[in-house]
Formats: sequence, C-alpha cells, structure tokens
Amino acid sequence: GSSSELFFPSGALSPPTPEFASRCMGAQLSRRAPPSPLFALGIACLAALMALGAVRGGIASTSLVLGEHLRLAQHQVGANKVFYTAPSGRSAALTGLRPILPGHLIVVPQPPVERLAELSEEAALDLFETARSAQQLVRGATAFNWALKDGAAAGQPITHLHLHIVPRKANDLAQNDLVYELLDRWHPTEGEVNVPPPLDLPDDDQRRARTEVEMAAEAARYVALAAERRLGGPLPTQEVAFGKFRLKPSQVFFVSTSGLSLATVNLKPLVPGHVLVVSRRVVPTIAELTPEEMQDLWRTVREVQGLVQASHGASSSTLGMQDGRDAGQSVPHVHVHILPVGEAKSSL
Repeated sequence: GSSSELFFPSGALSPPTPEFASRCMGAQLSRRAPPSPLFALGIACLAALMALGAVRGGIASTSLVLGEHLRLAQHQVGANKVFYTAPSGRSAALTGLRPILPGHLIVVPQPPVERLAELSEEAALDLFETARSAQQLVRGATAFNWALKDGAAAGQPITHLHLHIVPRKANDLAQNDLVYELLDRWHPTEGEVNVPPPLDLPDDDQRRARTEVEMAAEAARYVALAAERRLGGPLPTQEVAFGKFRLKPSQVFFVSTSGLSLATVNLKPLVPGHVLVVSRRVVPTIAELTPEEMQDLWRTVREVQGLVQASHGASSSTLGMQDGRDAGQSVPHVHVHILPVGEAKSSL
C-alpha cells in the first residue's frame, strides 16, 4: 500500500467493546442444551475473543484485552490504541500516539516505571520480548528502528519508560538518519515538541577511526570494573565475528555468563563510552534470535549499560538498534548501541 497506510492487520487494532464482551460472557454454552441461536452466538463470541487473544499475546492482561484504558505517564491512552499486550500483562505495545512514520509503536511496562534499572530482570526481558512480538505483527515494513531514551539527559520526554519501534521501508525518509531527529522531537501530547538536552554529535565523515591501542585501553577499564562487580564470563582469547569483520580480543570487554552475547568498544564512537552489545551468533535481525539468545542479549545490555554509565559518570543512556538494512544497519549482525550521556548524581 501507500506510505500513508498503517501496516497493522485489522484485527490487532479493534479490541472488543464492553458490550460485545458482555454478550460473549453471557452466552449459554451448556452441553446439555440443544443447539440454538444463542449457543451459536456464544461459540462465535468465544472464538472471536480467543482470536484477539492470539493477536494480543493472551488473556492474562484481562483489563487491556477487554477494552479498559491504560496510562502513559500522566496521559490516558484509549483501549483502541493498545496494539498488543504480553501474556504476562506486564507490557503493552501502543499505536497511534503521534507516529513519526506509519506503524510507529510505543512499548511500555505496566505498571509504569521511569528508568530501565527500576524494572526487575523478568519485567525488563518481558518488555523487550513484547517489542519483538509486536514487531512481528507489523506488515509491510522491511526493517525497524528501536530506540529507548533512558533518563532525562538522554531526552526522555515523559517519566514513563518507553521503547520506540519504528517500521521502515526503503526511501521512506529523504535521509535515513532523519529518524533520530524525529525521535528526539517526539512527545505523546498533541501540539508539544520534545526538546532534548543539546548533544554535540559528529557527522559520519568527521568520526575518526581509533587505533587498536586506544580501543584496548578503553576496553581494559570496563574489564576491570566488570571484574570488580563480578559480572560476565570468560573473555575471548581469539578473534570473534561481527558480521564479516573480526573483532580482536582486546576490543571485547564483556561476555555474558552463557556466552551468547558480548560487548565491544566502538571503532568510531559518537560519544565517550559508545559501545555495542552483539549476539555471539551471526544473524542479521532480531527475529532470528532464539528465545535464549534474545533474553541474553537484553540482559547483557542492562549489565553493560550499568558498567559504561558508572565508568563515565553518566546519568542516562540512549539505547538503539537498527534492525535491518533499511533502518540504517551497516553490519548485518544483531547489535545494540549504548550511548551514555549526562552527568551522574553523586550516588553513581
């Protein structure tokens, strides 16, 4: 379809009204009664609710599935904007909240928290798996940008943690990187424009490739901090794959205890502490990760984010992922960018 069309399957956007749900719940399904129009209505209604549950991830989050509203910080979100709910009821994907491109989703935890570190590990992993599940229901996109602004210094516009999932197609923007400017300015309130703290980022042609010595020195600082906190598993002694490239062991500063994910310093960082968390297995998109790899990746992101923020005295971070070539992915291998920003409070 045209670029103005939403990519969603129609069933994902229309929760049952309370009246419809009430009729379904009130239908008589007794096996001892002979078939009747009321019996048929009950079967049809139940099938409809079960089908919606499949789209929404299950009926564990009853209030969302049956049409109640939820809140995004101080903003009330209508039930017709709930695109997907996790089976756990802990996370939801919202649609139609001032989208920067057609199909733009906002994935949020329930109940609200302000920062990623405030979520339990289980709740955090649920948030990211909800994002992947919702993304898989989007139609017509060839790639996706993921972005999470974690903290005021990163430009987080509201005090409710949220993850952007932006569907992309070839040539949907005049310049691919314009998506980041649009994300910076996004705010859920009609008529408001977010103004993040200024951040001086170099243009791509001005980003200097660092030497192996410089990268190894940075990695060594993170290795020491991880050892102090007793985080991670054994580091590699041989080169590891990053797409078609080979990373030297001196660049890799963290490996998860399972060995499924690793973290490396960046050849051309945008800000001090800009690092990458990479799946150990070379796959281009997040849809291709196994459930174990998916959980391990985001568990590692949280651990590494804590390391680099502490090392650089940062209060906030931007997390980003280009899931596919049309989202700007330059290396076809799943990786998450962590950019620590802002001055930390003394508690760090």
